[in-house]
Amino acid sequence: MKILGMVCSARKMGNAEIAVKAGLMGAQEAGAQVAMMRLTDYRIEPCKGCMACVFKKAPCPIQDQAHLVYKTLLEYDGLILGTPTYILGPTGLLKTLLDRGMGFMYGYGRKLEGRPALSIATAGIPGWEPYALPLNALFLRALGYTIVDQFMVYGQGPGEAVYHQEILERARERGRTMVEQLSTGKVEHLGEENPTSCPYCHNSLLLFTGGTKVKCPNCGIVGTIKTIENTAVVEWETTPDRWVKEEVIRHFEHQVLPSGPRFMERRREIRDKTAIYRDFSPPLTKTD
Repeated sequence: MKILGMVCSARKMGNAEIAVKAGLMGAQEAGAQVAMMRLTDYRIEPCKGCMACVFKKAPCPIQDQAHLVYKTLLEYDGLILGTPTYILGPTGLLKTLLDRGMGFMYGYGRKLEGRPALSIATAGIPGWEPYALPLNALFLRALGYTIVDQFMVYGQGPGEAVYHQEILERARERGRTMVEQLSTGKVEHLGEENPTSCPYCHNSLLLFTGGTKVKCPNCGIVGTIKTIENTAVVEWETTPDRWVKEEVIRHFEHQVLPSGPRFMERRREIRDKTAIYRDFSPPLTKTD
C-alpha cells in the first residue's frame, strides 16, 4: 500500500508539513510505502474554462504540471492533506488545483472514488480558520475521497505544532488507521461527530435556507434544525449527497453536457447580443 502526503505550503518544516509527516510516520509503521509532495513545487495554472475535459473527455490542454499532481494522486492508495490557513481558509493553490480537476470528477472517470484521506489544517489563532477544514473537505469529496478524520493544528510560529503532541499523535494514529482500513476494505470516518455535522463531509458549516431548514454547502444535502435536550441538532434527509458517483454523473450528463448543444444553437444570437459589451473596453491607466 502507498500513502501520499500533500503539503500545500511553501514553508519547509512548517506546521502543515510536520502534521503531515506525523501521519505518514503512522502509515509507514503500519507497513505502507509513504511519500510527500509540496504542492508549491509544481506550476499550476488557473482553469481556463474550456471544458474539454468534460465535453470531449480529453486531457487538459494547459501545459503546466497540474496533470503530474493528479497522476501522482492516482498512484497512491490514500492521501494525507495538510494546508495552512491564509485569511480564514486554506491556501488558494488548493482551490486552483481543484478547479483543474473536473476531468477527475467526471471526464476520466472517478478513479479516486472511495480512497481514504486524512484532512489536516493549521492555523495560528482559534476562530480565524472557519473555512479551512470545510474547503479541505470540498477538495477531497469532489475528487471522491472518503475522509477518515479531519482536525486543526494550532501554532503561530513555524514548528510550534510540536507543542501539541496529542494532535500529532492523532495524525500518526490516523495514518495507521488508513492502512488498516485499506487492508480490510472498509474505509470510513472515525473522527468526532458534531450534532450539526454533515454525515458526508463531517463539517458544521451550514447554509440556512429558510425557517429551520439548512443545507450543507459542500454536499448539497438538506436537513432541519431541532433542539433536543437543549442541544441544537440537525436531522438530515436521506438524500444522496452531490459527490457520490451516481450524483456526479447525473449532474454532468443531465445538467452540464446538454448546455453544449444549447449554446451552439444560440451562439450567433449570443454574439449579436454581446456586441455592445465586446466593443466596450475602457483602458486601465497603469501606475509605476
